[in-house]
Amino acid sequence: MDSNGAPRLKLTVITDDACEPRSCRGYGGPLMPSAKATAVFCEDACRSRHWRRARARTEAVKAGVTASCPQCGAVWTVGVDRPVFAVYCSPACRKRAWHTRRAPSGGV
Repeated sequence: MDSNGAPRLKLTVITDDACEPRSCRGYGGPLMPSAKATAVFCEDACRSRHWRRARARTEAVKAGVTASCPQCGAVWTVGVDRPVFAVYCSPACRKRAWHTRRAPSGGV
C-alpha cells in the first residue's frame, strides 16, 4: 500500500530474452523456472564442477605440456583439448593405428 492508502503497482519489464528458457553455464541444460534471476548454474555441484575444470585447464595451459598423436602427428595441450591420458587425437586415428597393428606383415 502507498502512503495514501492506494495499492502499489508492481511493474515487470519483459525483454525478448526473458521468453527463452535460460540454460546452465556448466552443462547447458535448462535452469528451473523457479531459479533466481541471477542464477547461471543449475545447482551448487554443477558450479563447483565447472570451476574445478576451468582451474585445471588454466594450470595445464600455464604448464605448457603438449602431446602428439603417434598416427597423424597432431599436437594438443594435455588436459585442455584432450584428456590427460589420451594417446591418439581422435577415434579415427586410434582405429587407423589398430588396423595398422593388425595388418599382416609381408614376411611369411
